[in-house]
Amino acid sequence: MESYLKTQFEMWMIIKTSITLPLDGMGKPISCKNWDASIIKKVEINVKATCTLQCGLTKEELNQVGPFSSAKELWEKLIELHKGTFDTKEGEMASQLHTRIQDLLNDLHAIGRKVENRDVIRLG
Repeated sequence: MESYLKTQFEMWMIIKTSITLPLDGMGKPISCKNWDASIIKKVEINVKATCTLQCGLTKEELNQVGPFSSAKELWEKLIELHKGTFDTKEGEMASQLHTRIQDLLNDLHAIGRKVENRDVIRLG
């Protein structure tokens, strides 16, 4: 997912830095009717990034991340949720981890165990 998001530079920047909505003199958010074009664009990118992240999740994962207010917050919750899911080895590349997971799946297939896509996440 991270690799894909990095190809969508604006989305990746919103995920990494979040957005800050403009505030009035009292410290309250300015009504969206008064936003300028740059803020509107950032909000649109945040929504697109959030939807992209959500589309890659199972129902169980969505339930586990709970409420969030931005794509950045959702991303951070996902990182926390999956921390330690796969035991990567010191200096191991993502492609090497992928190969190890694929080996596990192939071994399960060889002994006749059918693995659903939603179960792949739990194999690590």
